[in-house]
Amino acid sequence: MVSMHINLFSYGFWPEDFVINDFAQTLAEKGHTINVITGLPNYPKGSFFSGYSLFRGPYRQNYGKVKIHRYPIFPRKKGFKFLALNYISHFLGAVPLQFCIPKAEWAFVYAISPITIAIPAILWSKLNKKKICLWIQDLWPDSVIAVGGTTQNSFTHKILSFLVQWIYSQMDLIFIQSPAFLESIERFKYQGPVHYIPNWAPSFDFQNASPPTWFHKKPNTFNITFAGNVGRAQDLETIIEIAEILRPQTQIQFSIVGEGSALESLKTLVSQKKLYNVVFYGRRPLEDMPGLFKESEALLVSLKRDPLFQKTIPSKLQSYMAAGKPIVGNLGGIGASLINQIGCGVAVPVEDARVLADSILVMAQKSSAEREKMGDLGKKYFLDHFQKDAIINKIVDHLILSNRNH
Repeated sequence: MVSMHINLFSYGFWPEDFVINDFAQTLAEKGHTINVITGLPNYPKGSFFSGYSLFRGPYRQNYGKVKIHRYPIFPRKKGFKFLALNYISHFLGAVPLQFCIPKAEWAFVYAISPITIAIPAILWSKLNKKKICLWIQDLWPDSVIAVGGTTQNSFTHKILSFLVQWIYSQMDLIFIQSPAFLESIERFKYQGPVHYIPNWAPSFDFQNASPPTWFHKKPNTFNITFAGNVGRAQDLETIIEIAEILRPQTQIQFSIVGEGSALESLKTLVSQKKLYNVVFYGRRPLEDMPGLFKESEALLVSLKRDPLFQKTIPSKLQSYMAAGKPIVGNLGGIGASLINQIGCGVAVPVEDARVLADSILVMAQKSSAEREKMGDLGKKYFLDHFQKDAIINKIVDHLILSNRNH
């Protein structure tokens, strides 16, 4: 086996929950030397995790066999002003670290928002005359528009478009998490190789998982669980509207697990409407998710109506399929198409609360055997298309082949 030295540049990393954690650790276990360059952890809550601070760091850590090199940042907090400061601080914090970053064959950028995390990686690759690749999780500037940060015809959009085109032009290799991203990559005139590399789900033992002690479920309840970031992009306001429509169906309960910028406003909305069929559990350990999913009758994925999200495969979709549970989708585009074509659940047009409420009621009235069949279809698709080892081996093969061709 060919062993490589790879420097991973990422906006977030352990103890934050990102697929890049699993990717880095798996590569290291396979014998590759992995160094991660990232900021202090503060996602999604917006404040530093317990045990981390600007003055004390820690700025050097080990995550299994992975070495982490952190730099100081301004925490996300709440609001666009603080988010912008956070994005800028990632750039300003990472650049001075350039001369401390270990030698490697590749700079590998895990490109969630902001894509500007690629700039320090580009600088490192130029200074060291090494290759660089980008694994695109969020499309810019589309994602900035989607969360209301700018508009299509604004000066800011033009500047961001120019920046994205320049970033793409510096890449030796680009990976995309959804095949629908290809059109956007081509729009920015990227001429190099592009490969579809989907996300995968964490390796969990769902069969032997136990219910979390904090999860409370009444007997004969049809529980629908949402787990993940509770932000503006998730359009959970529509889910609250659905819960209000289904109020008379006392057996149906919605469990929302996670934190994010929209959490407090959603709690206020539920309180104002006096809804007792929506329960918020806050952020919980990733290790508790198998037991939570196992105790749920259906799992919820939700994204607001936006052209960007039509092209995105939500990363939680793979986790839900792996759990073997029916999926309820408040989303459109490629994510909805997957759910409906596979038959592993139901997805309806975004923000159509009445139609999705009716679909949930139909699902709740199905027999356990019918719902189990839906879950099995999702699990089979996951095993056929989203296996972690197969995907990581594919990434490694592309990196090795690119080295050989140059």
